[in-house]
Amino acid sequence: MTHIFTRFTPFLAASALLIIGCDKIEDPIIPLTINYNGEAPAPEFEPMTTGPQHVLLEDFTAHQCGNCPPAGELATQLAEEHDGLIHLLAIHAGSLASVSNAPFDTDWTNPESNYFWSQLDVQANPMGRVNRRGGPGAVVPPSNWTSTVNTELALAPSAHLQGAAIQDPSVTENVHLHVHTTFADAIDGDVRLSLLISENNLIAAQLDYGNDPEVIPDFEHNHLLRGSLNGADGLVVATNPEAGSTVQADYTFVWNPEWVMENSHVLALLTNANGDVLNCLDLPWAP
Repeated sequence: MTHIFTRFTPFLAASALLIIGCDKIEDPIIPLTINYNGEAPAPEFEPMTTGPQHVLLEDFTAHQCGNCPPAGELATQLAEEHDGLIHLLAIHAGSLASVSNAPFDTDWTNPESNYFWSQLDVQANPMGRVNRRGGPGAVVPPSNWTSTVNTELALAPSAHLQGAAIQDPSVTENVHLHVHTTFADAIDGDVRLSLLISENNLIAAQLDYGNDPEVIPDFEHNHLLRGSLNGADGLVVATNPEAGSTVQADYTFVWNPEWVMENSHVLALLTNANGDVLNCLDLPWAP
């Protein structure tokens, strides 16, 4: 068994736009990086040789898309039916996500959501991606989400993820992230790790053609993509890894105070050179 004991130790400021000593990414989100600064040693994980395939379901939605709420309900239903295996991102993007007069005066877009929207072969709301199968441009309409998700769940994963998100007990605005990967298969080319933030319980207006009245002023937006911590496409953590090899990435970043921590998730997303998702995991918050 070959092990890639690489320890990545960047400190990520979520709003920074500079880069020091890390890979250049062809996307608009460029992180500032310095050393991992946790006082305690990073946790160690045993190689994970079995485990299920997790599925990323990205729902491209918008607050002025009247057909989008039913798609969001379907995504939530799928996640509830497969507890812990379906990871949702509600990505507000496109013209229907633009800011206009009240009540649609909250901007839920961000550079990451706009970047992901620009990747799509068909730009429409509601539309989805399921594990980005077929590459970042391939889209899946809501009518096919259930069958496509079930197909993905039946696959054997090419990589297993473990990890944790730990709030620093002495510097409360700092969060330490640890992501450990065990490769079940050999992977050709670069493997990237993305760290994406989503947030629940965000209250703002939503258009819903199935509701009377159609404008819901206090709609609850969940799984909403808020940003990334190491670039929309992430950073390279392995190149041509062998089956059985492992790699661990450890990060410290300053939490954005606009995100409510207890309502937020940190999604670790591992992708291959084609942009397909190898596996993904919502990092559990450690006490």
